[in-house]
Amino acid sequence: MFMLQTLVMPHLDFTAPEDMYVRLHTTEVSASLKDQKLVFRQHGRASFDTYFNSVSVGVWKKNCKIDDIGITLRGEGEFILRYGLHRIGHAHVWLDEQRVTLTERDQYFSFDRWQDLDGGMLYIYLESVFGGSLYGGGWVTSTPSVRDVKLGIVITHFNRKNYVIPAIKRIKKQLLDDSAFSGKIELVVVDNSRNLTSEETCWVTLIPNQNLGGSGGFMRGLLHLKDNHSFTHCLFMDDDASCEIESIRRAYRLLSYSFDDALSIAGGLLRELEPNKLLEKGAMFNGFVRQFKSGLNMSDVSDLLRADFIDFIPQYGAWFFFAFPIGHVKSYAFPYFVRGDDIAFGLSNGFTIATMNGIGVWGDDFALKAGPMPNYLDTRNHLLNGIVFNDLDYASIKKIADHFVIKQLYSYNYASARACRYAVQHIMKGPEFFNQHIGMSELRNEISSFSASEHVVPVDRKQFVISPPERAGWFREFVRRYSLNGFLVPGLFFNKETYLFQHKGFMADLRNIFLRSKVLYEYEPFHVGYVAVHDKKRFFKEYWTYLSVMRDFKKKFSGTKQKWSEGFPRMTSEQFWRDVYKDE
Repeated sequence: MFMLQTLVMPHLDFTAPEDMYVRLHTTEVSASLKDQKLVFRQHGRASFDTYFNSVSVGVWKKNCKIDDIGITLRGEGEFILRYGLHRIGHAHVWLDEQRVTLTERDQYFSFDRWQDLDGGMLYIYLESVFGGSLYGGGWVTSTPSVRDVKLGIVITHFNRKNYVIPAIKRIKKQLLDDSAFSGKIELVVVDNSRNLTSEETCWVTLIPNQNLGGSGGFMRGLLHLKDNHSFTHCLFMDDDASCEIESIRRAYRLLSYSFDDALSIAGGLLRELEPNKLLEKGAMFNGFVRQFKSGLNMSDVSDLLRADFIDFIPQYGAWFFFAFPIGHVKSYAFPYFVRGDDIAFGLSNGFTIATMNGIGVWGDDFALKAGPMPNYLDTRNHLLNGIVFNDLDYASIKKIADHFVIKQLYSYNYASARACRYAVQHIMKGPEFFNQHIGMSELRNEISSFSASEHVVPVDRKQFVISPPERAGWFREFVRRYSLNGFLVPGLFFNKETYLFQHKGFMADLRNIFLRSKVLYEYEPFHVGYVAVHDKKRFFKEYWTYLSVMRDFKKKFSGTKQKWSEGFPRMTSEQFWRDVYKDE
């Protein structure tokens, strides 16, 4: 038998809730996190219709030819084993029931209804007859894989030792040292900060690298795998992303069984501080990023079904977890440094992209990272990707630029607005400017020099007199819309006595901030933030400068598009990156 999915038992390594692994239906069953097992008393009941342990029937059947499926279990005691199926818009059904006896060695139990299924969530349910334990198991098949996959995992690191070293140790212990994956998976760490040692990285392949951001680090890793000639697939992973090792195993097996040699896998992104909240499960780009399935609860059966339902085809997979066939790479990453390189990489290469429950990572909130530098990077990649891949006209490009610059101005984030305006000007300069600033050091220093007003610091909300936002009537909304969100309104009409609280994110709620002089932006989980103030002088200085830039952009737009149509393919070629690293 060949393993498709290993059962993942609840444990202590991550803070994910128990019901992402197993649902305990009575007090007669408990999970031992330390020993990673379930302990049943008589009539204890548990089910595995969960994020990590259910079978996404539609994903497997759409991408693979698997003739049969069954379950192996190890433990002790006698159980009632049932197979259940959840489907969107259908009543739950039981498909089979067996009385089984578990031992400490894997016992195989067949399931005869696989050929009848075309979608939904398949799972097992266990009820103890007299008491017992479950140590583990997995979903297996007698069908052999259709291709030999050798997967190279590439992690790009920059000064995140506290994240990357534990991740490397988990991968080494649970995956690379597993005889089932010997010679099939290897790990490459590209160290942009050049401060990791071979001992710290458990003697996996370590490549000290000049800091060209994630774009440069991942491309250096990809070139390493390609030059090795033995690797068929590559998996990009962030250094600050945490994942169950089973996510990597499952991705590997899905690639091994896929009848489409262009299949790629985009892992889901889960919120580290709220581990069952899904932030993204594939995405598309049409001038703006559209994240699929955002906000779903991965502890809820209905949301799990919605997460696996294919209503949109992903155009790209973000590089917190993206596995792809090396042989299908036609274009390499554009040297964005960070932000947007994964979008362009996906759009350029036209991979067949699948997602699956159980394949995902936990990561930091993008809201915490938002600031002048990230906003600069986001603006320029949206503009350039829109020009290159969506062939947007000037009006559409202006709409994107306005979204970033004007809304930051309305949010009193004048430094971010200035940084976003810089991005517009730098796009106008064309490919040569990006080539000259591939390492971003000068640009990062310049933007940092005027970003202090938006640096987060510890805040104590009790020290601020907070008042709620005003209720919005039709007249207030009319004035807001036609007064540049209050910047044309005399200061005497503003609330100057109290602060408006706003969750720190990408920008303010523009209705709430209207006619407020002082805003406290706070990232509540860490109690950090900053104060922003209504400043007409700073607003209009940046506003008129931006309008001047956009008038110039309109005149030069046709020539700018032509420069990028010629320069973008050159800067995303394999040879471009080989030239970058020729002296390494």
